[in-house]
Amino acid sequence: MTELRPAPHAWHRDEARIRWDTMLLRQTLLYLPAQFLGPVFQFVSILTWTHFLSPTDLGLVALITAVQELSLATTLNWFTHYTVRYAGGAPSPGKAFLDTETFVLTFSGVITVLIVVAMPSFIDGVWTWGLVAAAILQSVGRLAVAQLSDRARACGDPLSYSILQIGWPVGGFFAALALVMLYEPSAASVLAGYAAAQAISLALVLLRIEIGREPLRFAREVIAKAMAYALPLVIGGMLVWLANNGVRFVVEWRDGAAAVGLVTVGWSIGLRIASVAAMMVTAAGFPLALARARDGGHEAGQAQLARNGLLLLATLAPASAGLWMISDLIVPMFVGEPYRAVTAAILPASILAGAARSFRVHCGEQVFLLHERPVVPLINDAIDAVAALVLGGIGLLWAGLPGLVAGAAIGAVLSLIVTMAWGWALYRFALPLADVVKIALATAAMMAVIALVPARADIASLTLIVALGALVFASLIAALYPRERRKAVALAREMVVARQKP
Repeated sequence: MTELRPAPHAWHRDEARIRWDTMLLRQTLLYLPAQFLGPVFQFVSILTWTHFLSPTDLGLVALITAVQELSLATTLNWFTHYTVRYAGGAPSPGKAFLDTETFVLTFSGVITVLIVVAMPSFIDGVWTWGLVAAAILQSVGRLAVAQLSDRARACGDPLSYSILQIGWPVGGFFAALALVMLYEPSAASVLAGYAAAQAISLALVLLRIEIGREPLRFAREVIAKAMAYALPLVIGGMLVWLANNGVRFVVEWRDGAAAVGLVTVGWSIGLRIASVAAMMVTAAGFPLALARARDGGHEAGQAQLARNGLLLLATLAPASAGLWMISDLIVPMFVGEPYRAVTAAILPASILAGAARSFRVHCGEQVFLLHERPVVPLINDAIDAVAALVLGGIGLLWAGLPGLVAGAAIGAVLSLIVTMAWGWALYRFALPLADVVKIALATAAMMAVIALVPARADIASLTLIVALGALVFASLIAALYPRERRKAVALAREMVVARQKP
């Protein structure tokens, strides 16, 4: 009897998928420290400042941060998108790219300085020369960190990426905390601490990587290609900024900087937990999908995006659901008393908004970028921004700050639904239903266990609940995915052995 064998092409496809899955796991593990520690410390910082800063000072930090993000979206992100999409295909970016990068960073820095200097004229609060100087230094440093981080990610340099993405949020938190405790609890102290950490991180990375040394020179062909590809993404980035930060400026316009400080805590926690979960697994994902597309075509790249999306969902779903389940514990434990009532009221909707927006940006929209159709994400970003502001405004008039955040959350969910439906209609892109069900079941089981555990507002009880929920989810996922479990264990063992070799 003739032995039946799979067709050669099917065998090779399976081998290729295993190889790319292994690369995804390897790259995810390499980038994991930076992807975890940086966002976690940003999350911790939000809670910490509620115990040291007044609502007005925290509101100023939030508004300055929002202006930084607007500057990133309008003056730099077009080049960052180009960097991630195209800079990873060669061993070295080349002099033309490096000089153009320096030119773009210089231009972005000048515009950012002008914006920060103008802020006291339209933002309420006590502005001092020290605050303005700290805001300028921290804002310009953030531009450089953002661009060089994404260049390191695109070029497969996890060490440089980790130095930048760990250095400024972790080192900056401790530097800012020292200044707040030893010098003055103010917005200027917080921003100065982060600016110092950014400078040290950049200095360390500039010893490792190439940079352009002629800030007034640029390659016209690089600029033209970057703008042609990324202009819709720039507009989309501005719309994402509007969806994330518009609520703050609406509140500032109506009620002042102190009210912004009150709403910022719950809003930032919801967005930040989604960012922590998403960034843990997405740093290597899209560049890997691009590499697979170059190797095997758009179909192979799209298959990799689906695998990336499942990994994102398996991280984002339990993190968001778990935070919602324990929100009644963490608010009285970790949030300063002046902020607690508003934070507790808006946190559930903030978590929903952050999860929906992160999944749309880091999964749903990437299939259009893979196919070089950035106008589609632009339309989806517009839907999110308009819905968030319109529904948020209606909610603000109807139910105050909780209504504002609930409206923004509904807008984020609507945009996610449209994005996923559009991806299916154009490219038949969707996550495998069976895998989505498995992740949903594991998340539901985790939530059920957390609900059954007696809860107290103390560290021991919170630690037990978090550990138990994580154990239940991880155990079920490991049981439902035996092959992936064995692959992850083998890869982790291989990396440990490799590190131990001289």
